[in-house]
Amino acid sequence: MNEDFDFVNTLSTVSRLQRRCQVIRQIRQFFDARDFCEVQTPVLSADTVVDRHVEPIAVCNETLPVNHHGSRTYYLQTSPEFAMKRLIAAGVTHIYQIAPVFRSGDRGSQHNPEFTMLEWYRTGDDYQAGMNLLADLVQALGFPLPKFCTYQELFGKQFGVNPHAAVNAQLQACAEKYGIVYPDSYRSEFPAESAADAWLDLLFSEIIQPQLDGIIVYDYPVSQAQLAKTRHQDFGEVSERFELYLNGIEIANGYHELCDADELQRRFDRNNKQRLADGKTALPENSWLLEAMNAGLPPCSGTALGIERLLMVLFGAKDISEVMPFTIETA
Repeated sequence: MNEDFDFVNTLSTVSRLQRRCQVIRQIRQFFDARDFCEVQTPVLSADTVVDRHVEPIAVCNETLPVNHHGSRTYYLQTSPEFAMKRLIAAGVTHIYQIAPVFRSGDRGSQHNPEFTMLEWYRTGDDYQAGMNLLADLVQALGFPLPKFCTYQELFGKQFGVNPHAAVNAQLQACAEKYGIVYPDSYRSEFPAESAADAWLDLLFSEIIQPQLDGIIVYDYPVSQAQLAKTRHQDFGEVSERFELYLNGIEIANGYHELCDADELQRRFDRNNKQRLADGKTALPENSWLLEAMNAGLPPCSGTALGIERLLMVLFGAKDISEVMPFTIETA
C-alpha cells in the first residue's frame, strides 16, 4: 500500500460523515412530517433529460435489452426528474427522493461527475407554494428563512436594466463597466442570435451570484425556462423557475412544472437542434415522460437540491472534495 496516498480525507471523514447523516435524517423528517412518500427510481434508464448544457453518461452494451427507443443505449440519470414525474402522472401526489446522479465532464470546486440530489414534487402546489416549501426546508436545516427576489430586481439594482427587455448593446455596456470580457468559449456555446443570453449568464454568474446568500431568486427569462411554465408580464414572458443561493452557491433549482406535452416536445426539439449545432449528439425525444404527460400530468411544483453543495455551505468548504469521502479521482 502506498502510505502517501490519501484514500479518504481521514482528518475530517468521520465527523463530516456523521454530520451528513444528521442532515439526511433532518431532510427525511421534514418530508415525512408532510406526508411525502420517499421513492426510488431507476438510475439507468432509456430516458434522459434533454438539455443543451447537461451531458448524460451513456451506457451502450449489446447485452442490454432493446429499449422503447429501439436501441441498447441507456443513460445514467442526470436527475430523477423524468421517472418521478411519471409517478406523479400515475396518481402519486407527494414524493421525494435522495438519489445518486451523474453528469459527464463535470469536475471542479463545486462539481463531481457523481453526486447526490434531493428532489421532490407535490401536486396542487403553484409557483408560490413551491418556493415556500423550499424556504421552509432551508429554515428546518438551521439557516435563516430565505428572502425572495426576482431576477429582474437583481439586474435593476445592480445594473439599472430590465434583463427581460435589454438588448445586447446594453448588456455588453454593463459588462464593460465591470471589466468582463466575452470568453471565446461562449462564441460557440451562444450563437449570435442568443448573445443576450450569454451576456445575462456572464453578468449574473460573475457579478450578482457571488453576492447572493439566503436568497431565492425567481421569474427567470423564458430562454432559461427549461421545464418550467411561463406566464405573461407587462414587458413579456417570464419562466416560473426559482433558485436558492447560499453563500454565493446555487443550491437548489425549482419549477412550477410544465404540464403541456406538446410544449415539452417543442423544447426537446429545440434543445437537440442546439446540441447538434454545438457538436454534441442528440438525446432521445421519444420519452416515457411525454407519454405520461399526454395521459395527464397534474399541476405541481418540483425542486432539485444538491446535497454536497448544501454540505459545502454548512462546513464552510471551498471544494466539493471536502464533503465527499470519495471523488472521481479515488472512486
